[in-house]
Amino acid sequence: MLQLQNLSTGFPKSNLQLHQNIHLQLLPGSLVLLIGPNGIGKSVLLKTLCGLQPATEGSVHVNNTNIHIATAEIRASLTSILLATPPNIEQMTVYDMVVSGRQRFLNGWRNPSVEDANAVQQAMEKTGISHLTQTNFGSLSDGVKQKVMLARCLAQDSEVILLDEPLAFLDYPSRIQFLDLLKVLAKSESKIILYSSHDLQLSLNYCDHVLALTHKQWQFFADPQSVIIADIFPNP
Repeated sequence: MLQLQNLSTGFPKSNLQLHQNIHLQLLPGSLVLLIGPNGIGKSVLLKTLCGLQPATEGSVHVNNTNIHIATAEIRASLTSILLATPPNIEQMTVYDMVVSGRQRFLNGWRNPSVEDANAVQQAMEKTGISHLTQTNFGSLSDGVKQKVMLARCLAQDSEVILLDEPLAFLDYPSRIQFLDLLKVLAKSESKIILYSSHDLQLSLNYCDHVLALTHKQWQFFADPQSVIIADIFPNP
């Protein structure tokens, strides 16, 4: 369970608050779409939910554990994140990139166990990248890199998966495949998956719920069909 309690996001050092008093509870098996205009603070919210960004007020709990006071290992067991831009890593194979998601299990970077290897193999099969095992990560297109990073999140086996614009580098058929995969993963593995996207026409047909951010405000829609796009994206 993901619980946001009186959560406010922003940049504490500069006293800048973006959104305030977010109260929300998400249950396992949920695929949730995060929407809002460019620059509104979607990435900041996602980073706050996984502990990469401090909250200005309130708290984030996953299964009753406060993300912002938990150890790095505990956080890794609870949340994983796929950032909007793939990392610029040249000399690492796809397999090594995915297995790095098992770091919390690899004390001192010991050799992966059979369990680790199985988790990596399953994650690569689910994301359709098994044929790229020994391919140099840096040689891949941005779209394929995002599939690798999703496999890394799956190998990490966290309760909550956060995705920042995962569809941005994918063509239309690949977007459909990606959303099909997210839907299946949320249901079959009881994950909470929260992802941001500007592809509203497609995403609203897949998600279970919608979290919308506007200027200083937030709204949660249990039914995606109740979202009024013009209210979230007003004409300039």
